[in-house]
Amino acid sequence: MTVLDSRALNRATLARQHLLTRTDTSVPEAVAHLCGLQAQEPQEPFIGLWSRLADFKPEQLDDALTGRTMVRTHLMRRTVHLVTSDDALAWRARHDAMLRQRVLGTYRRELAGIDLDQVAAAGHAAMADQQPRTMRELVQALEDRWPGPPRRVLGELLVAALIPMAQLPPRGLWHQRAGVRNLPLATWLERDIDPLPAGDSDPVGQQLLRRYLAAYGPAASADLRAWCGLAGLPAAVKAAREELVVFRDERGRELLDLSLIQISEPTK
Repeated sequence: MTVLDSRALNRATLARQHLLTRTDTSVPEAVAHLCGLQAQEPQEPFIGLWSRLADFKPEQLDDALTGRTMVRTHLMRRTVHLVTSDDALAWRARHDAMLRQRVLGTYRRELAGIDLDQVAAAGHAAMADQQPRTMRELVQALEDRWPGPPRRVLGELLVAALIPMAQLPPRGLWHQRAGVRNLPLATWLERDIDPLPAGDSDPVGQQLLRRYLAAYGPAASADLRAWCGLAGLPAAVKAAREELVVFRDERGRELLDLSLIQISEPTK
């Protein structure tokens, strides 16, 4: 089994991330290839795209956000990511359980005894008028029924876990300082979130695995878990294993990769 040293892995990842040579690909294509960009800090995606794309202009990302081909939403690791609208709809249901577990893990004492499904139903009912709301405004609509949890805790539960939300522009636009206004993803994008397919092979997890390896591979299962926050996707890895090639790193860890993507010679 081939052992890849740190330099080979470093160069492979930088090349796939378009960080060795800028690419001429479009902004939506680049964000899709990268499986999204971290966007907790609203201006960070502009730096990430400028670092990767030839002739990148901030208005290209602004147009994608206002045109709804991309969206800011809580997804991987319960953090705000900039992702394509197609990926947000395809991946959100697969992240639902993780998003709930992460909020409960952080605020277990504050949320003890609360029926999350009832809170989710009430939140959806409050947003049924299709009007954007700040987290504070959404909490105000529900806090009479759940006066126990601190407002911040109830708000995070609603907008980061229970209700798939889009953070609307002008939040996330170039040189804009705007607060967060939320609207359900399905309302903003005028399309329903994809339901989880039946079966044990985890097809959505398989897609996440392949897309992750295309942008970050070769990688260990632990790397995949650290990226998305999901529990390693063991069913997806098992189902896709025949398509994968396997390496080892210098620590002896198993590294997975796509068989059709060859690691180029290290670039000097």
